[in-house]
Amino acid sequence: MKKKIAVCANGWSLEALADAVKGFRACAEKFDFDVYVFLSFASYSVHHTLMQGELNIYKQCDPADFDGVVIFSTMLNSDRTVMEIVAEAQKKSVPVVSLGMEIDGVPSITIGNAAGTRAVVEHLIKDHGAKDILFIGGTEDHVDSRERLEVTREVMAAHGLKLKDKDIGYGKWSNRRTIDALDELLKNRKKMPDAIVCANDIMALAVCTELEKRGVDVPGQVKVTGFDNVDSGKIFYPALTTVKQDYENVAIKACEIIYGKPYSKKNPPRISVPTIPVIAESCGCENIEYGRMRRLYCRHSFQRSQDDNLVEQNERVMRESIADVSSYNDMKERIQDHYLRNHQYEGAAFYIVLNRDYFMNVMERDEEICSDGLTGELDVVAAIRNDKLLDVKTVNSHDLIPAYKKKKNEQHVFYLMPLHHFQNNYGYVVFTDDPYVLKETMIYQYLEKIMQSLRLLRVNLRLKQLYDKDAMTGLYNRFGYENKALPLYEESMKKGSRITVLFVDINSMKQINDNYGHEQGDVAIRTVASSIADNLQKDWVAVRYGGDEFLVIVPRCGKQKAATVKKHIEERIEERRKESGLSYPLTASIGFVTSDPENRPDAQLWDYVREADALMYDIKKKMHEAEG
Repeated sequence: MKKKIAVCANGWSLEALADAVKGFRACAEKFDFDVYVFLSFASYSVHHTLMQGELNIYKQCDPADFDGVVIFSTMLNSDRTVMEIVAEAQKKSVPVVSLGMEIDGVPSITIGNAAGTRAVVEHLIKDHGAKDILFIGGTEDHVDSRERLEVTREVMAAHGLKLKDKDIGYGKWSNRRTIDALDELLKNRKKMPDAIVCANDIMALAVCTELEKRGVDVPGQVKVTGFDNVDSGKIFYPALTTVKQDYENVAIKACEIIYGKPYSKKNPPRISVPTIPVIAESCGCENIEYGRMRRLYCRHSFQRSQDDNLVEQNERVMRESIADVSSYNDMKERIQDHYLRNHQYEGAAFYIVLNRDYFMNVMERDEEICSDGLTGELDVVAAIRNDKLLDVKTVNSHDLIPAYKKKKNEQHVFYLMPLHHFQNNYGYVVFTDDPYVLKETMIYQYLEKIMQSLRLLRVNLRLKQLYDKDAMTGLYNRFGYENKALPLYEESMKKGSRITVLFVDINSMKQINDNYGHEQGDVAIRTVASSIADNLQKDWVAVRYGGDEFLVIVPRCGKQKAATVKKHIEERIEERRKESGLSYPLTASIGFVTSDPENRPDAQLWDYVREADALMYDIKKKMHEAEG
């Protein structure tokens, strides 16, 4: 029994999503299911790879894991992604509901743009005498933009007015592009229009602000209307005349389709929920309610600013705490410690899930590690629930929420958002129920900073490897010895555990250089180094200690195991020599010594290195005596 639904939404439409979540919650109580909201911040952007990284969060949604899938199809800003989600759901016979687009074989619930838009345009013409009207749409091919444009044309035509092509612009649903569109519309006009109808509130707010900068009074000289009824439009001055979309009712109807009676794929439900006009100040009408909302907003502005500053401070502390870590495991410990102490804004439960390989194999290219969807067992970096750090290491990509099992008659809303570098996804973040960062619409900036911190960490880990590694052999250099071998030795001493130091020196190196050239000398060094690397286990440390000298530090290792390690390295050198077709003999002398923490508690790693070096020299000396 799955008892959960997936919702594919876009973070740029948080007000619409918040209203829809009210509807999903009401149905969740009735049908007892959880809501998994897959949330991206994809937009119409020139940065296609960046947008793809956002859209890839939907690939974490396997329809087979859910009772049904609901898609905000006109808000994902990618029709291709919408059709991919639909196709996957249909392939697995999972109910899928489209909010906005009408798709063959799929139930759809559309917002009736016409009713609200018609009422607003009628109001401008009848009640305010508007005749000269401009229209700013989102994008020319967007279904909502087209419908709002056509309704505006129809209403104007019914009143003997004409909306000319030169009076239509497109702001791509954004602030900056709207200003550009407004510039283009106004540059050849002799006088200001009576009204400007915008296809969403963001563009309407941009128009109001830009007109104010030009000394044009809104609504005194120009009436401006929007669409969406966003919260910022309610507290703006003048408060926007706009159109409200009833997404709460839309969500309820979507759930009723999923949990209701089976429907015919040939004739799926087609439902339209009408929009409602909201008449306010930007068209010249009074609205006492918005004055009250502005006062409340101002009254709480200090607390909001304090909370915003603390969120920013918490993220800065997290970023600085992981900036200098030397390993992935160190990063996990610091992130867990940070969020255990600082999670008051993330909601009742908060999770960070990563692809471990992305941070363990930092020398590999992103494309070699990342895919467009995360599969299999994923690493749980942070799991905070009810003020406690959960002891959970991994989560399956089908479960998504670490250590979570649904309880009967208890419902939750999970918001899953991608972590990525351009198109390469390496994890996701989960917020639960009513997180402050989502409610206060700061989530995009919040996630951006997490991604910047994690990306910087990976770059730093790569730089540390370049700094610690020998360029020729890939083994650690003297810096790596200090940063890796010394801490490993100190940890073993604290635990009272034996550790073995092997000192490896290539035999007859001078003769190889003299007789075969220094290029072959480099080949010999790389061959021995790779033979050592072939025998390394996860927590061993191998160091190129000098020109043709190497150290191997092996924890939890006694004399018998050390002798086996030595033998395996010698055998692998010979195998590598044959594989490479080297025309000269290649061997190494290896001396080793095992620590004695009980009887030599004050001994330093350097002491054992010197002893292993001396034993190696004895072996080399005896070999030369035998040869000569």
